Amino acid sequence: MNKDQIRKLDDQAIQQFDTEYVDDFRWKIIQGKIDKTFTQQNFSFLDIGGGNGRFTDRILQAYPQSTGTLLDNAESILSLNKIDRRKRLILGSVEDLTNIFGSSKFDLIFFNWTIHHFVQGSYAETRKTQLEVIINATNLLSSIGYISVFENMYDGIFFKSLPSYLIFYLTSSKTLAPLMKKMGANTAGCGVCFLSKKQWDQTFEKASLIVSEYTDFEKWGGITIMRKLFLHLGPIRHGHFWLRQNL
Repeated sequence: MNKDQIRKLDDQAIQQFDTEYVDDFRWKIIQGKIDKTFTQQNFSFLDIGGGNGRFTDRILQAYPQSTGTLLDNAESILSLNKIDRRKRLILGSVEDLTNIFGSSKFDLIFFNWTIHHFVQGSYAETRKTQLEVIINATNLLSSIGYISVFENMYDGIFFKSLPSYLIFYLTSSKTLAPLMKKMGANTAGCGVCFLSKKQWDQTFEKASLIVSEYTDFEKWGGITIMRKLFLHLGPIRHGHFWLRQNL
């Protein structure tokens, strides 16, 4: 992993992310894939960046034979977790996945809108870190393991990856932080690195993962023409990747 540390959101920004984005509709998609893949239902899972633990708790409740581990780097939000004998809480960073878990293996690893927060000082280092984290997570999978990823797709109008770079540059700049906050960027001054659908596919391929199933969600509305042109924004939506190792 790179020697620079992944940037951490401040406490005020962290509180804005104290919510659960996997609603009932998205949950049914996850549950269907789990039921089809793990017939014994005594699987182990790792929730990376699981925050308040609501998603982890939902898995544990739905699958009483499962055991879960939740990793998050923010003590303030980790402290909101409910205690469960089948749930292990770890305060730590994704940069240290290998050191934290060593030879441990998980049947299922979740990234629920977390990879775009793995930001470093430059766009190139950020993209490298995102890939390295996914590779390290893949190395923690059991022989029957899968990785579940919910992420946002920011496709450009003509150049598919251009919005990814522009948004990273604008949100990661300390100088532009006051302006970006006024424009509604809750990661201003820290940064965020969304990717296009093509970039996500390429990243997973480099990590020796195969997209077993992909679910595309509705395109987002409510974005002004000026903002679309300024950021070179084409279709924007979120999607779900169900990934297995390319053995």
